[in-house]
Amino acid sequence: MRLFWKLFITMLCFVTAAFMVFGNIIISIPFESSLEREKNRSIEEMHILLYALSASLDGLPEGYRASDTAVIEITKSISKSLENSNGIIIYNKDKEIIYNGSDYESGLINAKQKNGHGICSITEYNGSHYTVCFFKVKSKIGNFYVEIDKEIDFIFEDRENLYKNYRIALIALFVFSAFLSFVFSISFTSPVRKLSAAARDFASGNYKKRVKPKGNDEVTALVNDFNSMAGQLEDNIHKLKEDARRQEEFTEAFSHELKTPLTSIIGYADMLRSMKLSEEDVLTSAGYIFKEGKRLERLAYKMMELSFADRQNIEMLPVSVELLAEKIAKSAKYLLEAKTENTRLEINIEQGIIYGDIDLLESLFANLVDNARKACRENGTIILEGRNTDKGYELWVKDNGCGIPDNEIKKITEAFYMVDKSRARKEGGAGIGLALCVKIVHLHNAEFKIISQEGVGTQVLTRFKINII
Repeated sequence: MRLFWKLFITMLCFVTAAFMVFGNIIISIPFESSLEREKNRSIEEMHILLYALSASLDGLPEGYRASDTAVIEITKSISKSLENSNGIIIYNKDKEIIYNGSDYESGLINAKQKNGHGICSITEYNGSHYTVCFFKVKSKIGNFYVEIDKEIDFIFEDRENLYKNYRIALIALFVFSAFLSFVFSISFTSPVRKLSAAARDFASGNYKKRVKPKGNDEVTALVNDFNSMAGQLEDNIHKLKEDARRQEEFTEAFSHELKTPLTSIIGYADMLRSMKLSEEDVLTSAGYIFKEGKRLERLAYKMMELSFADRQNIEMLPVSVELLAEKIAKSAKYLLEAKTENTRLEINIEQGIIYGDIDLLESLFANLVDNARKACRENGTIILEGRNTDKGYELWVKDNGCGIPDNEIKKITEAFYMVDKSRARKEGGAGIGLALCVKIVHLHNAEFKIISQEGVGTQVLTRFKINII
């Protein structure tokens, strides 16, 4: 059964049952009170009649013989003086009726009296209800029994009228409760239905679906939790898609990087194996095989560096920035001299200390300087700049090369991604350097930022935190 119907039926049944129980209690209490009051009144009238009848009979002259007639007349007279319209039955000492002024005989004459105080009860006869009091009268002319009955149908009629009105009120309450229960159930389950619809949309691929929270109750908390979960799932799914895209591009790029040198190696090796070549052609073919083999070797080393870079446990030792710059300059000297466009390296370093692994840091900035070298044109300039700031020590690698398009900046740190693939391969690159740089930066808990303008140049910032030991 759906939650809506559960709430609707539960509320309707609860309200109806509660009204029925309390309604019966409210009607029954005054009804029982009225019965008890009429019974007590009948007992009072019985005592008054008993005392009056006993006194009257005791006041009769000595030797009075017409005792039955006297009892009847005296009883009628007293009942009339009391303005009592009750039915009266008089029995003689043998419990035979000597006077019957009632349409109803209760049979209490045969009941056993307790302590001689008489009997009083409520009975029903021919659809009517009575209070019946039976008592014994003792006098000097003999003993008699008197039964007084009083019709009390008005009490039961009042109760029936109350029940009639109560049933009308119950029907009205049922209709009203059904309406309120329906409205409340719709209102209460509305967020649940929206959550269900959002979950179905989520399952069908609409990861941006959210539910607007209203109120400040547990259901609202559930809605907020769902939205938080949906946001987290959307982020995770986006990351998974990005990872899948990167993995696919990585596989394609890696396959391509392997295919090109392997094709050359296989082709020249087959030429040496199957053809009779001159010594010069043999040396040329062997040279191509050697060159492509070294390219595969460099690729393998880069892949190993990339694979193991973020698995290392490095010891954060103080490193002099001046010493680091000196090492970078030495490692870049050969590459810059080999470049025919007269690219030069300028170093402008403020004295300072950073913390990390000097070998990894040297690899980091050697890669950045090498990337800058590849981007520079004729008479290019590479600047290695270091300065102390409030946020930490900043090392900049700047060049006046070709720059990077805005839509490519976020992708260039992915393995094998190259903005200009032909230029990168011509320079001997495989697109792994920046991916390795990012891993080294993360190992040092540093910040990494690339600022570039196409046709103007690129600036790469690495900011190291102050006093990280």
